[in-house]
Amino acid sequence: MAETPQSSPPPSQPSSNPGSYDELHRKARDIFPTCFEGAKVIVQKGLSSHFQVSHTLSLSPMNTGYKFGATYVGHKQLGPQEAFPIFLGDTDVAGNTTGTFLHTFGEKWRVRLQGQVQQAKLAGAQGTIERRGTFSTFGLTLANTDLVNESGIVVAQLLRRFTKRVDLGAELVYQYGRQVPGGQITVPSYSARYSADFWTAAATFGMSGLHLSYHHRQTENIQFGVEFESNLNVQEAMTTFGYQVEMPEEGVTMRASVDTNWTVCGVFEKRLSQQLPFTLAISGMLNHAKSAGKFGIGLIIG
Repeated sequence: MAETPQSSPPPSQPSSNPGSYDELHRKARDIFPTCFEGAKVIVQKGLSSHFQVSHTLSLSPMNTGYKFGATYVGHKQLGPQEAFPIFLGDTDVAGNTTGTFLHTFGEKWRVRLQGQVQQAKLAGAQGTIERRGTFSTFGLTLANTDLVNESGIVVAQLLRRFTKRVDLGAELVYQYGRQVPGGQITVPSYSARYSADFWTAAATFGMSGLHLSYHHRQTENIQFGVEFESNLNVQEAMTTFGYQVEMPEEGVTMRASVDTNWTVCGVFEKRLSQQLPFTLAISGMLNHAKSAGKFGIGLIIG
C-alpha cells in the first residue's frame, strides 16, 4: 500500500526506551507457530493507504463461520513502524465483536482501549495508559471494572533501562471483588531482560511462578526461541522450543515448536505467485502422549 507523505513528521521515540512491560517475552513468542484446524480462507483488501478490511471463512469441528475484520491506521507517524491512531475490530455473524483502539498524546503518552462482546453481553473490557520516558516505561491498566458489583483488576507496571543491555521491571496486580477470597488480593512480580547483539534473555518471577524466555537470531532468515513457564498455584510447568525459517527468494516461511507435553506443532506458508497475492498455509499438530492431532489448510489472498 502506498504511504502518505508527511510534511513534518515528529521525531521518533528515543531508542533508549525499553518498550512496554508486556513485550518482555515477545521476541521468543513471535516465532512460535499458531496452529489451526480444518479449512480457512482469508481475503485481505486495502481500501486505501490507511484502511484495510478482511474476510475470514473457517470450516472446522470447533469453529465454523464467517468473520469480518477492519483495520485503520492514522496519519500521525512516530517512526518507520509506528503510526497512530489505530483501530482494530472484527465481528462474526452471531454478533460477537472485539475491538481495540490505540492512540498517542505527544511522544510519551499512549492509550489502549479493548472490549469484547459475546452473545450480546460485554464479556471483557480494559483500558491502559502508558508513559514512555527516555529510560523507563510506566503503565497502568484497569480491567473488567464493575462499579455495581465493586469488582475489577488494577495492574501497575514499571520497566526501566539501567544499562545499554539490561532492563529491570516490576508489576503489581491488584484484584478486588466478592468472588475473591478475603475480598482482595495483591500479587507482585519482578522482571529482568538482557539484550545482546544476536540474542535476548528475559525472566519474570513472583509468587505465582516463573517465566523464562530466550530468543536467538542465528542468521537473517533463521531464528529460534525457548520458553519456560511454571504456575506454582496449580503445580504445573512447561518448556517450549520453537524455530522460524524464512526463504524470501522462494516465498516460504516455516515455523515449528515442540513442548514438554509432547505436542509438536508446525505451520508452513508458501507464496504461490510473485505476481498474484496468493499464500498457501498448511498447519499440523500432534500430541504424542494423547495420540491426538489436527490438520489445517488455508489460503490467504491479499
